[in-house]
Amino acid sequence: MSKKETTIRFTLQPKTAYLIISVLALLLYANTLKHGFVLDDIAVIENNKFVKEGISGIPKLLTTFYWQGFWESNAGLYRPASMVMFALEYQLSPGNPLIHHFVNILLYVLVCCLLYRTFTKLFEKINPLFFLLVTLLFVVNPLHTEVIANIKSRDELLALLFFLLCCNYLYFKSGENKMKAMLLAALFFLLSLLSKEGAIVFLPVIFLFDFLKDRNITSILKNRLNLIVTSLVWLLWHQYVIRSAGSAVIQYTRNDNSLVGASFIEQKATALGIFARYMMKLVYPYQLSYDYSFNQIPVIGLFSPLALLGLFFLGLLVFAGFRYFKKDVLISIGIAFILLPLFLTGNLFFNIGATMADRFLFISTIGSSLLICRLVFHLSKTDLQKNFPAAKASYVFIPVLLLFSVKTYTRNGDWKDDATLFASDVNTVPNSARAHYNYATALMNNMYKTVNSETAAKKEFELCLSIDTAYYDALINFGSVYSRQKEYAAAISTYRKALLINPADHQLYANIGEAFYRSKQPDSAIFYLDKAHALGNRLIGSYNISGTAWFEKKEYGKACKEYEKGLQVDSSSADLYLNYGNALAMSNRDQEAIKAFQRSYKLNPENPQSLYFLALTYNKMGDTLNANMYYDAFQKNKK
Repeated sequence: MSKKETTIRFTLQPKTAYLIISVLALLLYANTLKHGFVLDDIAVIENNKFVKEGISGIPKLLTTFYWQGFWESNAGLYRPASMVMFALEYQLSPGNPLIHHFVNILLYVLVCCLLYRTFTKLFEKINPLFFLLVTLLFVVNPLHTEVIANIKSRDELLALLFFLLCCNYLYFKSGENKMKAMLLAALFFLLSLLSKEGAIVFLPVIFLFDFLKDRNITSILKNRLNLIVTSLVWLLWHQYVIRSAGSAVIQYTRNDNSLVGASFIEQKATALGIFARYMMKLVYPYQLSYDYSFNQIPVIGLFSPLALLGLFFLGLLVFAGFRYFKKDVLISIGIAFILLPLFLTGNLFFNIGATMADRFLFISTIGSSLLICRLVFHLSKTDLQKNFPAAKASYVFIPVLLLFSVKTYTRNGDWKDDATLFASDVNTVPNSARAHYNYATALMNNMYKTVNSETAAKKEFELCLSIDTAYYDALINFGSVYSRQKEYAAAISTYRKALLINPADHQLYANIGEAFYRSKQPDSAIFYLDKAHALGNRLIGSYNISGTAWFEKKEYGKACKEYEKGLQVDSSSADLYLNYGNALAMSNRDQEAIKAFQRSYKLNPENPQSLYFLALTYNKMGDTLNANMYYDAFQKNKK
């Protein structure tokens, strides 16, 4: 390095740093503004009855478990902070995903700026350029796309945001008015916990910050009594809401978490393998997906190379955390940010509701960004407490920042909508039964509007079932595709496999009955439809098919009874009245038939068939005047 070059030094003003961070974050995620609702966005916003009530729905959101506005499955979660925000945004712009994506981006900008502020304030002796590089590495990390591009993951953003605000009042405002600062710090910590249960890991992070400055544990506990009390209040509040709900907490299945059902040793070995995958992702996000469920992450044994690698990484981090506890504060803090969140979400100590997820690394990327930057500066022998040359930082970090930025920006595009995401990620996680199921269902529902979408759906369902032969929903939808393509024998066979899993599903019996009816087997159709009705099926379509099956067997009286049952459920079906009228006419109940045909026409004047049957019935009764009148009307309305 020349003498002239060594005099080029960085002087970084806070406003300049905030501007750089904000502009980069905005540019990276601007392409999500046109995105729609994706995955769980439907459950927490688009079809959530409490959120759709806007401001008036907030009291319900504060007193019910997470998801309750969409379904009654109590997952033991209580996260009202993001739900309340969604309700407020829905009040301002109902059903518009733009406002939610916009708020997510703004929150991310705020989080990144606060992260930089927190580190520069906590470690004032260290050159702020170091923390700018740490923050920029955090900003561009492609692992964050699920958190920002998927509106539902607002809970992750808010948990971190409120934690950083809590730190702001704990460490930077306490000198102004200590009591006010402590109260506001407790409030923000409570809001962090109300955003996501995992925010409890921030409490030991705060203890670590304190311990690095004050080694007196008694003094630390006394000073942080406000946060300890806040945590206890939150825990009681959380448990009250969960336990007072009308439904019990659900038990997770293998479809949710691949580790469910495995032996204790296999669970821990697989969790270590997952930990190894997480560590590799933190260095380089080599694989990004919305789903890692069964059997993308297969269960492994204790002596599997991946399990041993995970054990090595875990041991290395724990050792380094203690080894450098006094020598290098940044290493200890970085390791704490990596490990503490994963102790809750990594399945290391207990199974959770997912095998693995990119969003679980959101907080951990703070730690990885710190450690990576610290390693680079160590290898380049750069003293953090001095002004260092611009070139040293630029040559190493600019290419990485550019590569990660491109990866993040392009990955955002996959989160445009369900159809785009499912088509993209099914190739990324080829061993995930759920990924194939979601893609197949999207094809079946013709999200992709292709001529051969149902054929492609069959292929995806086959792949799904080759991974998990007992995937119940896949069997049902696969049977539906067969039915649509008039492959009724295959549909019946597939439905029967599902029936072995859940013999009490009345809709499944109805599906089998309809398939038998379409394949000209009325006796079998009636048998399964009767079973469906006995189990509680009350869909008028089932009664309509059952009645028509009896009609084709010339059992007109029994046909009438089935149609009548259907009309008791829903008296607004023009088709049901039309079929009922025919059965009445064939039973020589002509006057009742006329009333049924007239009712059918009134409900659906676009269908002239009821006029034709009215003409036939009047003609049968010898009333030629009405017969001719209705026949003329039929001819005029016929298309």
